[in-house]
Amino acid sequence: MIYFLYSDGKNDGAQTAAKKAAALAADLLKKKPDASLFSLTEENWNDSAVDEYTGGQGLFANKYVVLVRGILDGGGTATAAAKKELKESFLEKLELFSESPNIFIISAGSIDKASLKKIEKHAEKVQEVLSASGDVPENAKKSGGFGQGGSTGNSVFAMADALGARDKKTLWVLYRQAIEEGKAPEEIHGILFWQAKCMALAARTKSAGEAGLNPFVYQKSKRYAENFDEKELSLLLERLVSVYHDSHRGIHEFETAMERFILEY
Repeated sequence: MIYFLYSDGKNDGAQTAAKKAAALAADLLKKKPDASLFSLTEENWNDSAVDEYTGGQGLFANKYVVLVRGILDGGGTATAAAKKELKESFLEKLELFSESPNIFIISAGSIDKASLKKIEKHAEKVQEVLSASGDVPENAKKSGGFGQGGSTGNSVFAMADALGARDKKTLWVLYRQAIEEGKAPEEIHGILFWQAKCMALAARTKSAGEAGLNPFVYQKSKRYAENFDEKELSLLLERLVSVYHDSHRGIHEFETAMERFILEY
């Protein structure tokens, strides 16, 4: 099943469409709590991944919800030829996505008319969002609207708990809610880095005093650390450090880099 959201190619069109797609995914995950969340971008796009996501279903999950971004509108740093090849590969697999029991939420900052026509033949829903305001136009393609999710006021500390519990889906949903509520990605990063650091300290010490942590924080971090091995905790910290520095160097957009970390950690 395909849900496709695209923008008019102006200003922040790609980001607006991606945010609407994320809101839709969050809404679907609330309705389908057993579903698993995945992401397909130009960085992990290959035939094996496509086959897995179109045909596979998790052992304990009824469906996959797969966010697909940067495939149609030339995201990333690939060459023009590589981007063209990626787009053609995607369009060739539309029937696979359409017939899959899993849900593919695809966003693009812009789309040419010929490609849009092909997608409309296979998609369950197609909608255009306006880059300036992010509103859904009155003339949305096909019937039915998309859920936009809601503001729940969840504390960023709930994200720290989700990280420790290795509950990627809950962490991602809370992240998207926090972003929509105006939380800065830097603030969320700081909380997640703090949680990862506490887990690493608790894992290699025998008491709160030795770790330099509050006893309550230490006990909780000790429990969460059991969900990771030593190498995984080190990698978690390394990736969070990289997200921070690479974003401030302009290599990645902070919000997107944090979302990618959450979906892939």
